[in-house]
Amino acid sequence: MRIQKNLKMKREFRELEFLHGDNKDVIQLSEKNLNYLKQLSKKKIDEKCFQRIIDEIKSNKLEFKLSPQENNYIKNLKEDDILDYVIYRYKFTQYPKNKIDLDFPLYILIEAASSCNLRCTMCFQTDKSFRKKKYMGLMDPKIFKKVIDEASQKGTKAITFGSRGEPSIHPKIGEFLAYTKDKFLETKFITNATKLNDDLIHSIFRSNVHMVNFSIDSEDSKTYEKIRKFSEFDNVLKNVKRYNKIKKEYKNCKTVTRISGVKVLKEQNARKFSNFWKQYADEVIFKNAFERWDTYNNSVIEDNSLPCRVIWERMYVWYDGKVNPCDTDYKSLLSYGNVNNNTISEIWNSPEYSKLKKTHLDNNRNKLIPCDRCSIS
Repeated sequence: MRIQKNLKMKREFRELEFLHGDNKDVIQLSEKNLNYLKQLSKKKIDEKCFQRIIDEIKSNKLEFKLSPQENNYIKNLKEDDILDYVIYRYKFTQYPKNKIDLDFPLYILIEAASSCNLRCTMCFQTDKSFRKKKYMGLMDPKIFKKVIDEASQKGTKAITFGSRGEPSIHPKIGEFLAYTKDKFLETKFITNATKLNDDLIHSIFRSNVHMVNFSIDSEDSKTYEKIRKFSEFDNVLKNVKRYNKIKKEYKNCKTVTRISGVKVLKEQNARKFSNFWKQYADEVIFKNAFERWDTYNNSVIEDNSLPCRVIWERMYVWYDGKVNPCDTDYKSLLSYGNVNNNTISEIWNSPEYSKLKKTHLDNNRNKLIPCDRCSIS
């Protein structure tokens, strides 16, 4: 790779240096660039974290790199937001890795609905014991607004709609999206695309949602319908095409469209999947499925003692306000609070959550269910 100065992108950053290679323009994480971005920034930044990055650059110990997806995202940012985004992504990747505590969660996943209209073979919705009334419901708008208000005020940088259920089945999902508009650096909407309609699609673009992730899994209708039970491939394809057609109506639309799949059947082919769906998306990803469709009956992983990064990385808020460290624990055995009773800050910094972290740090995750049988580390 070679360094080029004054390289033109969609917008020209005259004082920045770029690494150029593999047909990608990548902002170089250098002391010069970061100081220049700091001059541009009108936002209050985390000076301690900023200096940490500078020190790692000077000592040639910086492990953090911007991914192609992150660089593509930067191209859509205002110049004075770039440093804020770089610091956020550094914290998101490096702090959990090094088990550094934050005063408030950087990333919150919100479950608008815990139920789903499909029964995908690799999902916990196939667990009949989970599909009981006590687990099923829709989020009250009051709970939603309380979470969003505190998160936007206290420094959360990213919000995702999606977790145990399908968010598009919530009758007020359009209002939820509108309420988050321009409050976070990243707002992601994960959906199976079965319930897409013109109203929801327009709500997505009017609300400046940063990423829409369509979970689809195959380009072959028979394979798709074998995995995603109760869905029809032709209907999903029609909805995705309609989404893309409406997207063209929004000039300078910055919403990134991602289509994702998980490998659960031998006949799935990553290359065929990508070649088919790339015409409908900015990004296509395909990966192996985690075993979380029957978490609590999985075999215990005897040598799994390493602390899990997820509990330092994010917060899940279920439809009823219950807070959970992850959705592998979809029955909430590890829940450590409820936003109906406390603030996010109080829950995040609670003795209960500190105890969970300490158990992991002491290499005792094998004493916790379902941490003892979870392959995520």
